Amino acid sequence: MPHPDSTLLRSLNTAIDDGLLAALGEARRVSLVHFPDTSSPGDPARWLGLRIALRRLGVRVAYQCLPETLSAEAVQAGEGPLLLSCPVDAAVLASVDVPVVPLFDLKMPPLPLALGALPRLGAVDVEVLWHVDGRALSWSSPDPGHNPKHVVAARAHAELRSRAARDPEFARRTWRALSATFVPLAKAQVQHALTVLGGGQVLVTDDLDAHLLALLAGIPHVVLGDLPGGVSDSSLVRTAPDTDTAGSLALELL
Repeated sequence: MPHPDSTLLRSLNTAIDDGLLAALGEARRVSLVHFPDTSSPGDPARWLGLRIALRRLGVRVAYQCLPETLSAEAVQAGEGPLLLSCPVDAAVLASVDVPVVPLFDLKMPPLPLALGALPRLGAVDVEVLWHVDGRALSWSSPDPGHNPKHVVAARAHAELRSRAARDPEFARRTWRALSATFVPLAKAQVQHALTVLGGGQVLVTDDLDAHLLALLAGIPHVVLGDLPGGVSDSSLVRTAPDTDTAGSLALELL
């Protein structure tokens, strides 16, 4: 079944592509500093969305790392600009002699939207799922036994990250092994969030990450208050100024 807002999603992805192209110019190789190391699904969704958008544009990620394991030598070998999806210590950046592009400063739709239409996961347990000021819903982290690939990736990530943070030479030599853990861990986090959101027939949220993932998964939802970066012109979305109004609108969406 096609996504009800497929045309809107295509236009948002075009805007993301245009924003990245304006920032990258003719570059077809980049280095990327980022890893979604939070309990919120927003960071892994942004990271995965960025990788998808870059692939769509024919831009290769020649080097990727964590903020604390950045190697100036590896960035130079990448022969392209350095993309920042998270803040990095200024002293570390001073050692890098390539253009630096802070992705969080670019004027374009939020990067999770580059994921495109997503499957609706989970089993519906309640009619209206509330995610307002943490009420009734916590992202937490995927269970350590989420799936075998996640278990292996989590162990390898923890071991490699710990040693790389202490030993710059080890970090330079083993960045490929460490970065190979990023995709399975990021995917597990996003899939976990989709499963949580899928527990409600309708969602009420004041959280941008929940709003964007619900939109991509085709879940009708009510956005409480003003969310900068939100997509209010979706047929799946209603906006409300307070919880009473949000509750009434949620019942209409059932």
